[in-house]
Amino acid sequence: MLIKTKCIKDQKYRIRFKFDLLLITMFAGIVNITKSMRFLWAIFLFCFNVFYIKAQEYNGTNGLLNVPSAETDSAGTFRGAGMFLGERFLPSTFSSGYNTFGYVIGFTAWTWLEMSYAASLLRYEVDGKLGFHNEDRRVNVKIRPLKEGKWWPAFAIGWDDINPRGLKGQNGYFQNLYLVASKHFDINGFEIGAHLAYRYYPSDKNRDRRGVAGGLTFVPRLGESLQGPKSWLQRPRFIVEWDGVGVNVGADVLLWRHLFIQAALIHGQGFTGGLAYHYTIPF
Repeated sequence: MLIKTKCIKDQKYRIRFKFDLLLITMFAGIVNITKSMRFLWAIFLFCFNVFYIKAQEYNGTNGLLNVPSAETDSAGTFRGAGMFLGERFLPSTFSSGYNTFGYVIGFTAWTWLEMSYAASLLRYEVDGKLGFHNEDRRVNVKIRPLKEGKWWPAFAIGWDDINPRGLKGQNGYFQNLYLVASKHFDINGFEIGAHLAYRYYPSDKNRDRRGVAGGLTFVPRLGESLQGPKSWLQRPRFIVEWDGVGVNVGADVLLWRHLFIQAALIHGQGFTGGLAYHYTIPF
């Protein structure tokens, strides 16, 4: 009876997962198609994730690269993204030596509350075939009780991968609880952001990520032609961070007010990046 119930559950999960798997395995070039077709499919998949799913960073809330921040978007902002996640970007509980893909959908309900839904593909062997047969789904939330002021930083608390079982060390691949502070400084039109976080990962496999993490962000001053809310290029940002394991460097930018692009070098060895679409409801 236990085996039968498990088989039924697995079957339902695979059916629900079938559509996501089809898209991303095609993008990865797993199916037998030509290189030119793989390239065209990659463009299609990224556009699909960006313009249809509408999502952002790897967990769907504002942050740096692999470190959270106390920043939030304007109220009513939707975010959605498709991304490539390198092996070194992933926590030890998730990856056993492989890269993967993911997507997210996020929403800033108020300027003090961000929520998101994220998923990342899991690779393992089924019936002798190694591939992406499942995915890890998770819900994330961030609350910012204190807004940044002239003399004090913004403070936020968050819970990534909300799952009570994760607190007991079960599942919860990405699960962590954090407290983070962010402060920005304007120096002759150049913006420098300082971010400091403390994270707790319940799983002992991720104990190397427990503790202090943080980073710096730098937004250069743009020319007059690129200033204003309707400019095609907004807030190019350069990032350097310590994620508790190593140093990451990267950059991101918002184009045409909606298209968000981010790319990063993780621990000096692995690439991670993706595309996202932002839309803020005009109140």
